[in-house]
Amino acid sequence: MALRNQYQTVRKAARIEFFDRKSRFIADCRPLAGESQAQLFIRGIRDEFPDATHHVYAWILGGEQKLQRYSDDGEPQGTAGLPVLDVLRKPGIEQAGIVVTRYFGGTLLGSGGLVHAYSTSAALALEAAGPITLQLCDRVLLTIEYSQLDLVRHRLVQAGYLLEPVRYGLDAELTVGTPPDRMSELIRLVNDLTSAGALIESLESAYIPIDQTP
Repeated sequence: MALRNQYQTVRKAARIEFFDRKSRFIADCRPLAGESQAQLFIRGIRDEFPDATHHVYAWILGGEQKLQRYSDDGEPQGTAGLPVLDVLRKPGIEQAGIVVTRYFGGTLLGSGGLVHAYSTSAALALEAAGPITLQLCDRVLLTIEYSQLDLVRHRLVQAGYLLEPVRYGLDAELTVGTPPDRMSELIRLVNDLTSAGALIESLESAYIPIDQTP
């Protein structure tokens, strides 16, 4: 199965609370690896808030077999699950889900009010979870002297390569991601910067955030 070159998801799990006319909305957003994890996510929220009035959810998994699911969980059709799904779908978020838990406050919100409340709650949770774009990269591990680390990192970022956090040992270990067609350019640059003194090891390809700051 072919891998996507890049996709958008969320960086971490997050929770927010939103109130509208005495109804309490608790929105959770988190990254998801697959359908079973999505089901566990929803079940976990239901178990945490068993006395809630509704547990509205939506999730999207990407790739060739793209899947998306949503539920109004008893709210009027089209007022809850679909607006939450749209919060993920419109910016192209994949491998992520949102559950919005509602405690009814005694005042009916109406169709428009429900759409607004669920959309707002979901959007706030998505923002808190940190949308990111992941790029499929070939990766190499660079082992370099500490005296060269700052220069190498600066020049690699300047050239547009993607860096993972440094590991500190006897020498600095820096994992670098690059599109496959720039690998030879990367190796030449590292050799120039270190006078061919860096140890360069190939690693498995992986998805790396393109907005990551080393």
